[in-house]
Amino acid sequence: MGKPINHNHLYYFWVVGRHMNLTRAARELGLAQPTVSAQIRALESRLGVPLLARSGRNIELTEAGQIVFRHAAEMFRISAEIPDAIVGASQGHSRVLHVGTSDFVPKPIIRRILEPLMSEEPTMRVICREWRIDELLAGLGIFNLDLVIADRAHPNSGEIPAISQPILESPMAIYAVPSLARQLRRGFPQSLQGAPLLLPVPSTSLRESVDRWFDSIGVQPLIVAEFEDRELLKTFGGAGHGAFPATAIIEREVRAQFGVERVGWIRGVRETYFALAIRRHAMHPMVRKLLKIR
Repeated sequence: MGKPINHNHLYYFWVVGRHMNLTRAARELGLAQPTVSAQIRALESRLGVPLLARSGRNIELTEAGQIVFRHAAEMFRISAEIPDAIVGASQGHSRVLHVGTSDFVPKPIIRRILEPLMSEEPTMRVICREWRIDELLAGLGIFNLDLVIADRAHPNSGEIPAISQPILESPMAIYAVPSLARQLRRGFPQSLQGAPLLLPVPSTSLRESVDRWFDSIGVQPLIVAEFEDRELLKTFGGAGHGAFPATAIIEREVRAQFGVERVGWIRGVRETYFALAIRRHAMHPMVRKLLKIR
């Protein structure tokens, strides 16, 4: 084993990497900018590789810098949890589980995935945040999140040991308020030609699947509105603004909450929900259990 890395140097580099700006990093650290720069140079000298590269007035992480930053982020996140872990252990609590969820995964689906973990470890505290998928993947990459629940697999580029485990799969159906549902059931799915429809935005996997389905049956509905947030989509559907696609596995919740009925099945279209994580030594034990990793 070589000479240990100076943790102060590593911390200064991590703060710079978070801000991608030496001036703001120095302000957070309460140090002069030349001092911070000197500490970064000392770390680069110790590792034998450049960690930062200048691009105009901005700085960027080199390939080596990205690797060091990911490891530093995990190290400092874990160290930040030590006080809570000690207090939690003394009070009978287990490690906090940090979960990120896509705003396009239905809330009942998230509950179905997390409830068994919470029941198995009742003293575990769960912190659940909802972000866009790009923010979620970034949170995984710098170890701010233990687990992400999304409607698509991780776009693993091979640079990081990402895991994408299918957790739930469901058929899809079209729903509408009772009066519109009765009208659309006659001759479904051709009855959707010119019918008011609420859809997810084009960047989602469900929208891509639904668009292909409409093309395959030769039907062009009247798209009234598009939504990033699936709950908002169903809220407008429940208000009678149009029919909409939804996950059939949670049909009981959808019908009860939004007062809608099933119009018909979207044949051949299923939606899969994934648990995403980064394989690492300090992986949360409940994530290991969910992903069946020993």
